[in-house]
Amino acid sequence: MVRTENNIPVIIKYPFWQMTSENPKAVYACLNFSEAFCPEKIEKQSVCIDGDCGDVIRRLL
Repeated sequence: MVRTENNIPVIIKYPFWQMTSENPKAVYACLNFSEAFCPEKIEKQSVCIDGDCGDVIRRLL
């Protein structure tokens, strides 16, 4: 399991990583400032954006 300074986000993300890994049609998306990551096992099924969510959403709109 990936470890960070604050393990709470990993505890929340783990079930989503597991579901993505088990479903080849699933895509894991993560938007997080300085902690946008996923396990190597699901990299090809993931979109990880490292940034402030407000800034990212404004740029998308």
